[in-house]
Amino acid sequence: MTNNSDDRSWEDEAFQDVMLSRPQRQLIPLPLKEGDISVHVESLRAASPLWSTVPGRSLPRFDWRHRAPSRLPSQGNTHRALYGAKAYVKRLMPPHLEIQPGERFHHEVRAYEDRFLPLLELERAEEEKEMRERLAKWPVKRLCDNGYCITGMSAFWLDTKSGNIAAFGLGPGVALPDNKFEGGASVLVTRVDPLREKPTHGRVLSRTSTQLRVSFQKLFDLESQLWRLDLGQSNIAYERMCHAITQLHQDPQALEEDNSNPESELVLLGTHIRDVILRSFSPKGDFYEPKPFQAADDASYAAHDMLDHPVETGAEHGGIFKDDMRIQSWARRFSRINPVRPPGTGKSKTIIEAVLLLKVVFQVPAPILVCTYTNMALDHIVEGFVRRGLKPLRVGLDAKVQPAVKGFVLEAYLDRHPRRGDLERLVREETRLQEKARVLERDIEEAKARGQPIRVGTLQTIMANVNRQLSAVNVRLFKLRQEMITNVLKQADVICTTCIGAASSELKNTDFPVVFLDEASMATEPASLIPLMKGSQHVVLIGDHKQLPPVIRSRDALIRGLNISLFERLTEEGGRSQMCVPVISVLTRHLPAVPSIMLDMQYRMHPEISRFPSSEFYARSLKDGTVDSGGNVFAWLEPPVSEHLVINTLTGDRPSVVFLDHDGLEATKDRSRINVTDAAIVCAVLADLLRQNEDLRGEDIGVISPYVAQISLLNYLLNVDPDYRDRFDKVLGSNRIKELARIEAKTVNGFEGRQKEVILFSTVRNNAAGALGFLADRRRLNVGLTRARRGLFVIGGLATLRAGSSARGAVAWKHYADFLAGARLVRPLKGDVLRHVLAGTGSGSWSRMPP
Repeated sequence: MTNNSDDRSWEDEAFQDVMLSRPQRQLIPLPLKEGDISVHVESLRAASPLWSTVPGRSLPRFDWRHRAPSRLPSQGNTHRALYGAKAYVKRLMPPHLEIQPGERFHHEVRAYEDRFLPLLELERAEEEKEMRERLAKWPVKRLCDNGYCITGMSAFWLDTKSGNIAAFGLGPGVALPDNKFEGGASVLVTRVDPLREKPTHGRVLSRTSTQLRVSFQKLFDLESQLWRLDLGQSNIAYERMCHAITQLHQDPQALEEDNSNPESELVLLGTHIRDVILRSFSPKGDFYEPKPFQAADDASYAAHDMLDHPVETGAEHGGIFKDDMRIQSWARRFSRINPVRPPGTGKSKTIIEAVLLLKVVFQVPAPILVCTYTNMALDHIVEGFVRRGLKPLRVGLDAKVQPAVKGFVLEAYLDRHPRRGDLERLVREETRLQEKARVLERDIEEAKARGQPIRVGTLQTIMANVNRQLSAVNVRLFKLRQEMITNVLKQADVICTTCIGAASSELKNTDFPVVFLDEASMATEPASLIPLMKGSQHVVLIGDHKQLPPVIRSRDALIRGLNISLFERLTEEGGRSQMCVPVISVLTRHLPAVPSIMLDMQYRMHPEISRFPSSEFYARSLKDGTVDSGGNVFAWLEPPVSEHLVINTLTGDRPSVVFLDHDGLEATKDRSRINVTDAAIVCAVLADLLRQNEDLRGEDIGVISPYVAQISLLNYLLNVDPDYRDRFDKVLGSNRIKELARIEAKTVNGFEGRQKEVILFSTVRNNAAGALGFLADRRRLNVGLTRARRGLFVIGGLATLRAGSSARGAVAWKHYADFLAGARLVRPLKGDVLRHVLAGTGSGSWSRMPP
């Protein structure tokens, strides 16, 4: 953290800034070495005037002069050392509030609600319609074959303290068929038909290869018969998005200043940046028109100053760090031309380094919330925090958390909490009293039946006493668990969850003035609001409008702009403002309220992989940070050994990209598509890669495709099909074959924000008409081509991709086909060559497909 120039370090400048504001303090800064920042941090805290000494100003909830609780040294009893005797402050939900006519933001909030609430209802209704049509029109066999239904399941209640949880299975050791009952999925439980019976609604908590664990609101007679499980519709996401919109009525500043109850504090709802979000809905400004920053099939790229600009309005928000002179001085210094920047300025890397700076260097006490739209992207960034030595807390449904981050989920921290023993003792006491109450209730009924009024009265007195004891235990149990959750939240450097998960009840134990939203272009605007409505003052939206947008089911909602994310809307507003002429006073309202920074240096890919995306999608503005000063690619990006990556005899270089061109035709499967030749080639390439590269692990490889049916086929071939297992075993042996289970095969959408050393991209489409369907989406192609670091194998029919259709988005595929052909990166797999590839290395043909 030192500067090689003759200038003082930013820590010295920050120190002097504060000292100048306090001339009566005679403090002299000492020269700093790396690691000595804490000397100045403590001096700066001491030098700052107390908030409480300023007349009329209340003490802020997160005072910058305090140290981050997660960075306090642990001494003796962790609970008391970190938080003092009173670790839990009672938090109350503020009363429901509606802005009245004539009050500030009344028109804007009403206009916002009128726009988004009907769109969410359209989307919810479309999802319900799809579910009901599927149940009404599809035969049971088709539902089961496609993973929407499992019949003939037995069940039993689990002995657990976590609620009413039942285990469903087909029998001891019997594997469940391939199904869509992922963690968090809504389940309809009936005996025969959910449309003719009243189904019991449940939610999948976890799953294994032989069992589903489902939670229910109430107990019911479960073990006397067999059951049918259907995939249902969950309204949780829609309810949370609607609730977030209504929280725009709240003013977090007023809630924080409310001192009506000194023994408690109000949960902060709403956001301090409400004026920024609602600016386009103001009657004094331009009415919001739902249009994307750039059309999905627009081949151009926006000018740099439309994507990279400062705040130009006079109403800039000071934010939670406005009084922190250390951060203000650092920002002034490093916002200069050609600032010193850390290596690696990728989007996720930027978030990780920013949190590291705030929590480790500045040790800010304000909680930091990091959200993504998908669980996979979230787990990826949690792993990044861990690698940098930070302490993340991953909040979300356990079944959706990857094994690598299981140790950082809330329950794992609670299991390690020093008061876990106290909690378990209270749980045992609660269980004992509940059982005693059940026995008393049974005895009372028996006494009534026998006509024993005196005994009934005695038992009812005892029952009343037990209920009082149970109520007292419940209160103690709730307070202790809330205290433990609060402890865990404070001990974490950063809290990580999905946009929808940000409404989890556990997160009501603190407020989040600082929010980072990664992959923000994938989330609808109402989904993005959820993490912002927790008292946010500083918000960072990170995304790429040239990659995947939100997935919208309802055509009407799509046409009306629900697919435009908050990230894209604010980018569009800022870009539009850059085209205005601010000299004319009437146009001053166009000036951007949100600063925008463009990261144009990529540190992920081999330059050969990034060359086409940079040219096609980013007008060559994407630069490569993966080469040294001499233009040589870093050694760690050397392409893997493969029979399909043929070394150039002139340069001696092995290519990092290849297109494997074949004539195998696609087929329709339900509403999706498959290509069996594509799948067979993928398996052959995987076997070759694992055989020839001993250092390549399964987790280093990703298989992607735009089509769900193709991914299901690939997962079946890699992990289930016995003939394929036998062939893999012959090629790889009993040890290397274990790597297959670690290979991720997911849709392109599932890999947004992710990366792998090697990617196999199964394009599927191969037909005489040149029809590409939604494969023609430029943004989907962009994501598919930019996930690999060292090697990219694209499999498909080049003639189909080159021919394309009349859709403008298909032009990108034609350009890619021309690029591949011009760079001699196409390997035709036809006739004897294809038969040789599918024959493998003495293992028999890879070309036989399962029925």
